[in-house]
Amino acid sequence: METPSLACCLVLGDDARDLHGCLASLSALGDLLAATVVVGVGASTRTLDFARRAGAKVVSRPDDGDLAAARNEAAELAGTPWVFVLDGDDRVSADPAMLGKLLVAQPGEVVRPDALQIEVQGADTPASREIRLYRTEACHYVGGIRPRLVAREAGRTLRPLNPGADVVRVSCAHGDDPAGERARLQRREARATRIIEVLDAEGGDELVSALVERARARRGLGDGNGALADLNRARSLPCGDRYRDTAREELVGLLIEHRHFTGARTLISQLRSGEADAGYSDWLEAQVSAAEGQASEALRIVDRLRDRGLLTRADGGVVAPPEILNETMILAARVHDYDKAFECCLELVSRHGQVRRYGRLLLKLWGARSPESLATRLVEAGAPIDPVAAALRSLPDPGPAAADALEARRPELTQVAASL
Repeated sequence: METPSLACCLVLGDDARDLHGCLASLSALGDLLAATVVVGVGASTRTLDFARRAGAKVVSRPDDGDLAAARNEAAELAGTPWVFVLDGDDRVSADPAMLGKLLVAQPGEVVRPDALQIEVQGADTPASREIRLYRTEACHYVGGIRPRLVAREAGRTLRPLNPGADVVRVSCAHGDDPAGERARLQRREARATRIIEVLDAEGGDELVSALVERARARRGLGDGNGALADLNRARSLPCGDRYRDTAREELVGLLIEHRHFTGARTLISQLRSGEADAGYSDWLEAQVSAAEGQASEALRIVDRLRDRGLLTRADGGVVAPPEILNETMILAARVHDYDKAFECCLELVSRHGQVRRYGRLLLKLWGARSPESLATRLVEAGAPIDPVAAALRSLPDPGPAAADALEARRPELTQVAASL
């Protein structure tokens, strides 16, 4: 089998706190990594010099807010069949052999994947799925300040794969430095404001994108009124449906936060009447019901969404199954349906590999029942024995007993596997 090659491409401003940690983590890609490319947009000379010393190809470009153009420039400099998009504080973990099998062309393959939607774990947020790894021959970025990946062939929809977190995963270091996070949001607001001033007379999709970007920054800074003004303007401007729906979706979240539920439901109705993903509109509806205190209704909605797979926002982002399961688990606990909450937690641990995040809660929901019975449920759910047992062993009682019971099942499972 040929060895596929990829490049890791980073567009850096002046807000990367630990570029060393990011670049060091790329060793997890092994022989797949052919190059690292850094495009500086307002990054300090010191940051770019460090990237050069670390072996990256480095160029600078004006900070004009066109992040799509910056990412495309990085991909062109890379010259590899695949590009992995990262931020300066990201960390990569991967199994190069398993990842390589997904990237290489297979004999007799009729349709090649264009991209991989990779699990991204934030410091303080549930895991989500983002398109981070893509085939340069098939895709490129558009969208200026809010870049999104599209097929190069007009009218064709991207064909992504969704590898498991054991194949490749990105974790983000954001969230552990409140002062630094506020400074980054202020820089995002200032950058978006500069773009709005330039595009103000032109209108169109790019102005709407810049207004949404500034609204997100302002919301993070606690300026709800400023965010509301930007989003109301964005959804009223002439623009493409995708851009208007992005503004509407963002505004729904802001209205829920400020408990304006009637306005939020009106916007959701507008989304339903257009081309927005019905599943994501249902997700927003569930958020409204939960905020109104109607936990049973919210649970009914999200429980139905568990079979829908990925829910897609208008800007191309997704709500992945782990986030849906997490929300279902929380709502089930609110209505005292602890059996359903346990089933969701069990799936998060067994199927989605989040034992370190949810292991303690799994034990709490299991309660006084025997560790041996819990081990049986984990095996039935397909949990990998070694990582789950290791995580359970690090927890208070009955974690170690559950780990012993799970490891005791290994000979039995080995014998079953050998007979297949």
